[in-house]
Amino acid sequence: MIKALQKYSKLGIKCLPVQQSKMPVEGLKTWKGGIIDERLYNNAYGIGLICGSDSGNLECIDIDCHFGDAKDIISQYINTPEVNEIYKKYNFPIESTMNGGYHIIYRCDEQLTGNTKLARRPKWNEKTNRFEPDAIIETRGEGGYFVADPTPGYKVVKNDITKIPIITIPERSVLFEIARTFNTWIDREIKNENEDKDKPGDIYNNKSEAIIDARNCLLAAGWTETRPGMWCRPGKKGGISATLGQVADNVFYNFSSSAYPFEPNTGYRPFQIVALLKYNGDFSAFAKELAEKYSDITRSSQPEKKKKPDPLKENELEDILKKAFIDMDIPVNKPPICMYIHNKISGTSHFDTYRLFTLGNFSAITGKGKSKKTFLTSLILAAAATGNTIQDKFKGNLPTNKTGVLLFDTEQSGYDAWITSKRVREIAESNIPNFGSFDLREFEPLQRCQIIDYGIKKYSDNLGFVVIDGIADLVKTINDEDEAVRVVTMLMRWSKKYNIHICNVIHQNKNDNYATGWLGSTIIKKAEAVLSVERDRSDKKRSKVKCDSIRGVMEFDTFIFDIKDYKPVIDHNYNPLMDQDEI
Repeated sequence: MIKALQKYSKLGIKCLPVQQSKMPVEGLKTWKGGIIDERLYNNAYGIGLICGSDSGNLECIDIDCHFGDAKDIISQYINTPEVNEIYKKYNFPIESTMNGGYHIIYRCDEQLTGNTKLARRPKWNEKTNRFEPDAIIETRGEGGYFVADPTPGYKVVKNDITKIPIITIPERSVLFEIARTFNTWIDREIKNENEDKDKPGDIYNNKSEAIIDARNCLLAAGWTETRPGMWCRPGKKGGISATLGQVADNVFYNFSSSAYPFEPNTGYRPFQIVALLKYNGDFSAFAKELAEKYSDITRSSQPEKKKKPDPLKENELEDILKKAFIDMDIPVNKPPICMYIHNKISGTSHFDTYRLFTLGNFSAITGKGKSKKTFLTSLILAAAATGNTIQDKFKGNLPTNKTGVLLFDTEQSGYDAWITSKRVREIAESNIPNFGSFDLREFEPLQRCQIIDYGIKKYSDNLGFVVIDGIADLVKTINDEDEAVRVVTMLMRWSKKYNIHICNVIHQNKNDNYATGWLGSTIIKKAEAVLSVERDRSDKKRSKVKCDSIRGVMEFDTFIFDIKDYKPVIDHNYNPLMDQDEI
């Protein structure tokens, strides 16, 4: 650390000694202006670099790994055209951090601002029982510092730390603008009373025509779409001032302070955009026009007055308590394991076996669009339907009296659903008369629920395993808390009443790894196991499967499958321990 102090001091960088917690060593009254006493570095865990004017306007863009995808974020960030041009010009030093994040280091030709949060995501807080913002990209500027190489866990992975470039204020602005496009947390979303549920603005926001109107209004007002989803405000040459559809579907998120009538760090839906730009902010006039246009819809959508259910009587409550009482002297059997997963032992041809699914529970498979979630379910269905080990990865273990397996597909066309069903049989390499699949794409959400309920009941005598590919299609909207509770309650009731396992497939948000909406959040919290599928960016026929969470047992190792002849094939040569973070 003394050598590091000497090296950084020669570069004109002020330093401070830090503890393993990244806090300054104890006993310092202040670290402003830097600490030059070498004795304090002798036993220090690491070294911090002070940002701002003390160090020649040193600044660091800090990409955190709170969601496990910092590598993906920095790769996408560096490879955006605007940032890539600046990166190639200056070759910023980049270092990896002890928690899997990255630092992008540079100086600026003018005085800096303080630490700034550029992009955040919603993160569930178990203590407050709500989503709260968590920074994924922020800066360390005037008044801040960052821990650096050679602190344990920190390593320069790109370019030369002794050659820190000096960039211009406009270039710094571009770096900030692109970083803000990774934001998926809305500080503030404007909402008009006409956008309340079933009001004209709400109906309009859910129409496909709304986003088209909003785009046309933005273009007419002088906004330019530099590339899909990225918008530059009127009067500005280049750069990005707002995003459309990145923070959330149909949300225009403006982060510019010079984009009147839009306010900075604020989200707007199509009704707001059109009313502000086309109707000069006269929301009532626009709502009146929409009300006439959607008159039939607004009349039919008026909610019926629901009669509150009568409270349970005392004798009914007593019966429920008796049935729900847990007698600790009466043993309860463990739920039967209906699916195992194998981990290959490195350097051998042997496998460790882990529990994956049990009867009486439900699980979730998540992933972004086209990540090949359905291909993964084909492997799982083949294992469940045959009771065999499929490709040395999945082992079906349904009881002899519960070998029935069902697939309910809500998303694909009739032809694609047929191809998927046929693929399961081809993977199984045998006839599987106990497997049945159903295409429910044409039905309304409530009808799909009724059909699945009827199907499970009809085949319940021999049913053990069910896959619902497209669980989000069982709700009218994924962001309705009541709808989410309704569907998850059905899953818990079905799995317990019929002693089956239900595997649900659900999409992730575009810009983070969360399952979509209230429904996704509720499913993840209640699921026995959550598997995520991620497509390889360099090879579209290759996907990675991770164990995001599993209750009661050790997580299985990450594995890879390829697509060969339209079928998934496990790559047993992949070693997750060798998959090191690289830029």
